[in-house]
Amino acid sequence: MQRVVRRLVPKPKSSVFICGCGHTGSSLLARILAAHPSVFSFPYETGAFDWNGRSKWYRAASALAQVALSGRDIWVEKSPSHIHHTDKIRTWLPNAQFIVTTRDGRDVVASLGKRYGDFEVSFKRWLRDSKASRLCLEEQPSVLWRYEDFIDDPSDSLAALCGFIGVPFEPDMLDYHNKPVTWGRSRRTQDAHALKRRAQVNEPIRDFRGAWKETLPAEVERQFHAGEAKELMAYFGYA
Repeated sequence: MQRVVRRLVPKPKSSVFICGCGHTGSSLLARILAAHPSVFSFPYETGAFDWNGRSKWYRAASALAQVALSGRDIWVEKSPSHIHHTDKIRTWLPNAQFIVTTRDGRDVVASLGKRYGDFEVSFKRWLRDSKASRLCLEEQPSVLWRYEDFIDDPSDSLAALCGFIGVPFEPDMLDYHNKPVTWGRSRRTQDAHALKRRAQVNEPIRDFRGAWKETLPAEVERQFHAGEAKELMAYFGYA
């Protein structure tokens, strides 16, 4: 059944997946790209290809059907967890491309740890997701988006991504916050995290670089200076 559905479900001309480790600015990026007139995007993480060993092909089929109904040729989807399923995505969508988001690992772990209350677990997640991100960049049609570069020059960063996607850069994309949206699935839009996320994606660009200095425990910060963590930080340009 899955193979039949995969063959018959309508496919967009271009499918672009924003993925990587969470808390790297991916929601902000998805929000801005969704403001492009040629792009269709869901205002939430679909997780359509995040199957974790279980057959959830109907989620992918449902998402692609909605893309087809939008009448737009380009689909931009943001689910950080898709970084672990890029091969599966390309069995459904051979033309899929990936925008891999990254940010100073210390800021990522500080943000994740603040939300979930466990900095060690957050550090391990960053390691796992960062290794998958490197693999995607080396093996899949992809481009790296660094949060810090975007903050330095939003227009230049977005222009490069628009070129990757195949659409002209529209300066009005940076005015996304003037047209607020409800971010998140309807059944979750009233929980505390959803309300915070909605506020974040509807506010102007803010600079959170270096926030780790106030919240990241020293023993966790030291782990970034050795082993795999040091190697990954250097790979993504944070030596």
